[in-house]
Amino acid sequence: MPPKLVASKKVYQGKISIRVDDYFLNNRMLRAEVIQHSDSVGVIPVDDKENVILVEQFRFAPKKSLIEIPAGTIEENETPVEAALREMNQEIGFKGKITPLLHWYLAPGYDTEKMYIFLATDLKMVRDRLPMDEDETIQVRKMKLKTAVFACMNGQISDCKTIAAILLVARLNDVHQ
Repeated sequence: MPPKLVASKKVYQGKISIRVDDYFLNNRMLRAEVIQHSDSVGVIPVDDKENVILVEQFRFAPKKSLIEIPAGTIEENETPVEAALREMNQEIGFKGKITPLLHWYLAPGYDTEKMYIFLATDLKMVRDRLPMDEDETIQVRKMKLKTAVFACMNGQISDCKTIAAILLVARLNDVHQ
């Protein structure tokens, strides 16, 4: 039997919201702290030489630079495909053919964010590059898909959405060869 929501209270509102839910499950009253986050996109850009184009950027929460796929929040009145194209333009300066792969929840134990994952191929540099977000200082990193897989396995790439996306594309690549 699914849990029954008894009460919900928003305790913070900003770019994210935090709410506290009281619910009844298995004859017990329980409490969940939930982060409400807009849905997002992640893009795995692969060029014609099987290079994956990634970004390296400083992340404030872990206080370190991470290597990641281009990704970001879907803006109001924007489709996931439009968001994927915008993020590629802003973060790596490319456009391309966008193919939806799947979607996943990044941290479903406490966060509502769903991320749509796209493969980008037929890459071309954009003429009119959009400005990056104010909190972004990005270095574009290009590496062979096989090298990226090893970077995931040895901890050089430690961002979970990036690891999952790279391993997905590598597996799809193996299946189609």
